[in-house]
Amino acid sequence: MTAVMLLSLISPFGVYYAVQLAKRKDFKAHRKIQNIIFIICVVGVLALEGLIRAEGGSGSLASASEYYHTSFFKFTLISHIIVAVLSYLLWTILIIISNIKFQKSLPGKLSKFHKTAGLIVFGGLIYTAITALIVYLMTLNLI
Repeated sequence: MTAVMLLSLISPFGVYYAVQLAKRKDFKAHRKIQNIIFIICVVGVLALEGLIRAEGGSGSLASASEYYHTSFFKFTLISHIIVAVLSYLLWTILIIISNIKFQKSLPGKLSKFHKTAGLIVFGGLIYTAITALIVYLMTLNLI
């Protein structure tokens, strides 16, 4: 759980670095780093989901927390899950389309969509990282 939380905190920085590469027109490096970060993050999320299922669900992991029954905890956890799922879905679509279109039409007509979707994914990753940290700290009664 700690490793995935750390991955959530680090991933926006990697994505930001990849965006800086794209701004410098190093599209190959941008693509490579985005693909690597995406794969690592997806594997991390799947590992976390496996851990959660093996432990009996999110309730079994968080139920020992003194915050478990608070509305703030529930809101933070639910919004974390919703934003994370939507961000990863959009990121998946963006990765697939971009890999198909790379060196054919990127940069090109798809660039506006690519930039807009990338910005939304980046914002989603930041929100996911912040809420992951809050949920993690509350689950372990560290705050």
